[in-house]
Amino acid sequence: MLNRRHIRTLVVQSIYSNSFELIDNDKLKNYINESSSSTLDLFYNLVDYLKEINLFFNNIESKKFSYPFVTENPYFFFFTKLNATSFKRKQIINWNLNHNYIIEIRDQIIELNNEFITSNKDQNKLRLEFFIKCYSEIILNSNLFYEFIEDQNINWVNDFPYVNTYIIKNIQKIDLQNPKSFPLPSLYDFQEEIKFGRELFDKIIENYDDLKFIIEGRTPNWDSDRITQIDYVILVTSIAELIYFSSIPTKVTINEYIDIAKEFSTPASGKFVNGVLDNILKDLTKQGLIVKTGRGLIT
Repeated sequence: MLNRRHIRTLVVQSIYSNSFELIDNDKLKNYINESSSSTLDLFYNLVDYLKEINLFFNNIESKKFSYPFVTENPYFFFFTKLNATSFKRKQIINWNLNHNYIIEIRDQIIELNNEFITSNKDQNKLRLEFFIKCYSEIILNSNLFYEFIEDQNINWVNDFPYVNTYIIKNIQKIDLQNPKSFPLPSLYDFQEEIKFGRELFDKIIENYDDLKFIIEGRTPNWDSDRITQIDYVILVTSIAELIYFSSIPTKVTINEYIDIAKEFSTPASGKFVNGVLDNILKDLTKQGLIVKTGRGLIT
């Protein structure tokens, strides 16, 4: 869930925020820990939401109107057995007071339920297929729900894809009889990723002027003051990783920051960042400033 792409994004965001207002460095570094904790809060709130959907449909079910692919679906019921014990939550949504976000998608879920009832496929496979389709195509496509998540915590917008991928990926591998087969994350599980983020942040702060100097003269047709601030921060962060993290292949670093630029900046930013980093990589390699070690890497 908290992978290095996610952590890189948090570092870029923290450096970017400091470019507009002076923030204490310790506070910025703690942003990585706090944001990581916030990501897990989102995960557990989504688990609660799935529990509430199951409960909601059980309450409205009757002899005349039956919704077995929700009420009797072991994949929905599985989430009712999950309870975090190793993670202290800071933000909890009371879904019982927010049923409008279930009511808004109720008819779509009922329609999907009725569609699956008529199928002659294997029931176990159908139940998993229903859960995944309900989650990925109905729940995640609700604009009202997405806006609510955004209103609860602005950082959750960036976390949303990571958390949802984690849920879908792991629900397909569970043993329905064993709640422990679905890994319930805590910050302890992601200490290596958080450590990487804090070290990357430290290297940027310690060497910020040197990193800026590297960019000077290597942005053809672009003066530094004409580069968008987010692109500039992405370049600074990626150069720091290229120089100071010898075990990370250059191709991995460049591809990661190209994707971050595409996602968080302008449509042309990915191509721009790629071109600039390609020039910088060649120059710094010749100067001996980029040295990679480890299996499959050039030393």
